[in-house]
Amino acid sequence: MHRRTLAGAGLGAAGLVLAGIQLVHAVQQTDIPVAIAVDGLPFAAMGVALVYAGYWLARDDAFEATATRVVVWGAGATVAFAAVAALLLFSQQVTMGGLDRAAFLTVDVLTVGALTGVLVGLYDAQSRQRRRELEAERDRVEAFGRKAADVNNYGRAIATAGSDDAIAAYITEAISSLTGISETAVLRVRDDEAELLSNTVRTADAQTVAELARAVREEPRGDVVAHERSPPVALGEGVSDVLTAVVTEDGETTTVVVAVDTGDAPTDEQDRKLLELVVAHATVRLDRLATQQVA
Repeated sequence: MHRRTLAGAGLGAAGLVLAGIQLVHAVQQTDIPVAIAVDGLPFAAMGVALVYAGYWLARDDAFEATATRVVVWGAGATVAFAAVAALLLFSQQVTMGGLDRAAFLTVDVLTVGALTGVLVGLYDAQSRQRRRELEAERDRVEAFGRKAADVNNYGRAIATAGSDDAIAAYITEAISSLTGISETAVLRVRDDEAELLSNTVRTADAQTVAELARAVREEPRGDVVAHERSPPVALGEGVSDVLTAVVTEDGETTTVVVAVDTGDAPTDEQDRKLLELVVAHATVRLDRLATQQVA
């Protein structure tokens, strides 16, 4: 059972007990309806509020890691308010020589203390959760910034590459650096022929990779397409995502990038956008090299 469920159930049970005791005490002290309402209902409502707090804690998975903290806050405040009640009762004993309404006062103070502690605990838990979310967002932004800087570096390297093989090697390295995908192939494909410029794919043989490249060469040039677990050509088991991109088209010849991810999760949208920048750099440089060769 989840910790938040246990904590929520405990708070709910405590709230019900306190609310019930408050109503019993209100009836015991007087039989005047207005007096019962004024003396008992506010404290009984606090007990009901504890029940709702326990329900909220149990159903919201955001409190899974902080449910114990909420209970500790509630218990700590209850103990603190119990100490206050003890001081008040001691003062009453010293000054008045009696402990009139001792049980009623004790339960009232405990109810207020429990609700106060739980509310503070919930606020503390939400604050910590928000801080963790902000820290995670900061880490994502910093990671994206580092990757964007890497894209610029690879773009400069590709722009000065002197051969198609060097460009393919930079594309393979960029995909590995930006996404963690270590299996990448850069191919030139025709209807009946395929030339591997770079290939680190181990999940499938070169012929299967070439078939996939032919199957996707009609995709828009420059777009990085995520096929996840359903590429046009099956590459084998253990594949979580397949990325493809058409880099250049020259008559019947198409240069295609195929990246095979065997990790636990598909590549996210931000990484694909960064890879499209790398592909754009490669497209420009390959086209320029092809023009220089013709000239």
